[in-house]
Amino acid sequence: MKLSAKEKALFVVTLMCVLHPIYAQSVDTTSSQETAVAENVNTQEESAEVAPYQYTRILHIERPISLSNIENAEPTSFSAQFASAAELAIKAEPSIFSDLSPQQQAYLQRLEEIGDFDQILEDLEIEGGAWSVQIAEELADLGELLQAQGKYKESIDIFDRAVHINRVNNGLFSPNQVPLIGKVVDAHIALGQWSEADDRQQYAFYVQTRAYSIGDPRMIDVFDNLARWNIATFYRGIDEDPNPRLLQTYMLYRAATESVATHFGTQDPRYLPLLHKVAGAADLMGRYPLEGTSIGSQDMRISSQFAGSSMRTQGLGGAGVDALEAIIAYYNDPKLPNTDENLVERTRALAELGDWYLLRDRRQAAMRTYEEAYEQLAVVENSEELLSQIFGEIVFLPTFSVFDEQLKEANGVGPDSGARMGYVDLAFDVNQYGRISNFEVLAIQPEEMIRADIQVISSMRSALVRPKISQDGPVSSDLERYRFNFWY
Repeated sequence: MKLSAKEKALFVVTLMCVLHPIYAQSVDTTSSQETAVAENVNTQEESAEVAPYQYTRILHIERPISLSNIENAEPTSFSAQFASAAELAIKAEPSIFSDLSPQQQAYLQRLEEIGDFDQILEDLEIEGGAWSVQIAEELADLGELLQAQGKYKESIDIFDRAVHINRVNNGLFSPNQVPLIGKVVDAHIALGQWSEADDRQQYAFYVQTRAYSIGDPRMIDVFDNLARWNIATFYRGIDEDPNPRLLQTYMLYRAATESVATHFGTQDPRYLPLLHKVAGAADLMGRYPLEGTSIGSQDMRISSQFAGSSMRTQGLGGAGVDALEAIIAYYNDPKLPNTDENLVERTRALAELGDWYLLRDRRQAAMRTYEEAYEQLAVVENSEELLSQIFGEIVFLPTFSVFDEQLKEANGVGPDSGARMGYVDLAFDVNQYGRISNFEVLAIQPEEMIRADIQVISSMRSALVRPKISQDGPVSSDLERYRFNFWY
């Protein structure tokens, strides 16, 4: 996974080219919100044909939980978990004003009494000077209070001024301005202005690439943060062409992984999770044809040499395979302790490679890989117990990296979003190739949910699972019973 000097140079140039102007596409707030939700559910018009009232839209479906695991657990554990999540979703967050410093309380009082931001700024300038560091700090406090009051548009002006003063005092590319830019990003998201938020996020990345060198270990978190942001905005659907963003995301995760390995070694706890994210980004990227993709107004062509392999689907498959094989190599290191835990993890890593093949409809390669994984566990003393941990149940794909948190962020799901939680219990059959069929609804909560079961089943029809594996290979299974928790 080492980058050549040429690849590194191309990587730096390309990152600079995909910064702020390339994604500055005007997107209507209401349209963008409806698009993100509509990807997961049926339309309201379809609802009108079935019933005279509107059905409940599901925003996000969590990873399924086996009903047998729920039934074998403590009787109240899962119901308590469900109740807690549901309560958290509708319960208002504690007010930010409950624990204010005296300075913040003073600002709040002035906001209530004056309400004239120009007058507030004039007072601050008289007290501390127009370009003093102190006024930047005071502006930051004022901006946070405005956001706490829901005055996001006004807070953007305040934080922008704080950023400008920071640049005057600390330089154009001072990383001190990045947290302030982050506040502006938060405000744009709250206003539903994802394109504007993306411009600021890309600019913050640009500032940090100028403040630090590409090889600086501090860039690891910078790479990871922008990649995470890219995935959320990809799910949000703000780009007419998502290819440049997905390619940048893959390269960001790959660069972060290389940097961790170079500066801290492969035993660093960040190394394996980043490799999984490389595979996950390659998985997303592999669903779109990237040959000849253009980036921004410069119409810069991404050549096949950029990522070290062809940009066709097959080449992208190789990129994901490289990451998954690196994980397998990690667990094959003879220096690792010969424990059951490491053996299980090595087997799981090999099974994940089989999952990659299955997702790409390479069934024979998937079956061979699953059988190899099974066989390496079957020879140990307590093989029956260990095999059941990995192959005794079906596994929903993909396994190597799931960007659920970014998907939830894109769809506005969270404790302070007002979204609530419910579930559908389903029974279904799985064939030896991981295809799901013959759905049966066992239960639904809340009971008054309209068409929630249909929406969950619709999303699962195209899903793939790793089937159960026996000594004879993958096998079909009937009446699998799972709970699908969802947000609505």
